[in-house]
Parts: sequence; C-alpha cells; structure tokens
Amino acid sequence: MDALSNMYNKLVQLIAIALLSFTLYSSNTVADEASLMEPLTYQQWLNKLQTKQPNIVVVDMWAMWCVSCLERFPEMVEMHKRYKSDDVVFVSMNLDDRDDKESIEAADKFLRSMNAEFDHYRMDENLMLAFEKTNLMSIPAVLIYDREGSERFRLTGDNPNRQFSKYDIEQAIQSLLHNQ
Repeated sequence: MDALSNMYNKLVQLIAIALLSFTLYSSNTVADEASLMEPLTYQQWLNKLQTKQPNIVVVDMWAMWCVSCLERFPEMVEMHKRYKSDDVVFVSMNLDDRDDKESIEAADKFLRSMNAEFDHYRMDENLMLAFEKTNLMSIPAVLIYDREGSERFRLTGDNPNRQFSKYDIEQAIQSLLHNQ
C-alpha cells in the first residue's frame, strides 16, 4: 500500500509541475519587466564566479524542460535562506536554449513565482556549446565551489542509478563550512 501511495504522490507532484510549466508558458509575457536572469557567455560566467569569492558558492544548473530541476528548486531557495548568514552564496544558471524566447520568459516567471532572492544567470551560448563548456552531460546539476574559487563538488544526474539529493548538497556545504 505504501508503494502505491508513493506512486500516487509522485504522480500528483508531476502533474502539478506540468500544470505550472503550462501556465508559465501559456500566460501573457511580461515584456515590461526586466529579466531576472543576466545573460552571460561562458567566459563572462567564469569572471562573475570569481567575484563571489571568498564565499562558498552553490550553483544550481537548471532549465524549464528539466522536471527534476523544477522540483528541486524550492529546496535551493530554502537552503539559500538557511545558509546566507554563513557566507554561502547560491546562484542559479539557466541552461534553456537562448534562442527559445518562450522558454526564457517562462524561466523568468518561474523564478518570480519561487521568490528566489539570489542571483540568476542565463548561459548566453549555443545550448550544445554551453553543456560542452561547462562539462555537463545532463542536468540537474549543482556545482559547489570553496572559498578560494575551486570547484569541490559536482553533483549531477548523469548516473540514473545514483541521483543526488538535498542531503548530498547539504553534506557538501557542511564539509566546506567545517574546513574553514
């Protein structure tokens, strides 16, 4: 019975996310509002990342077409609130196709609906090149940098048999906080 209940709950979550995505895509655009996501080339992104030091930096790589990214995003917002007094900086990097205006607008609306009070960027590169330059095979992905700016953790969804969780992100942050 528990397995059936878990399947039902997961189905309800997926339907809710699908409805949210549909609503975001189909509603009127917010042309009057500035985008929450600053477009950056890969090199500009590397430069921007350096400006975040000497903090621990948690980078959430996501896109509107990634259901598990959207499901996890509220956890990232919650962790940001919890860790901001510990000099842990959260940022989001959107990997939607830069030429897909509807996806970019939907991503902006999604961020507004999440009340995510941290910096948001959008990779302003060809989508395939963006994945290649960031050395990602897939998303979701969370990259965590230490206070010196070195990438210390790369949590990805590459292995379908071992997906990362909020717990893995928390463990990585805690290990960097305790190694100050």
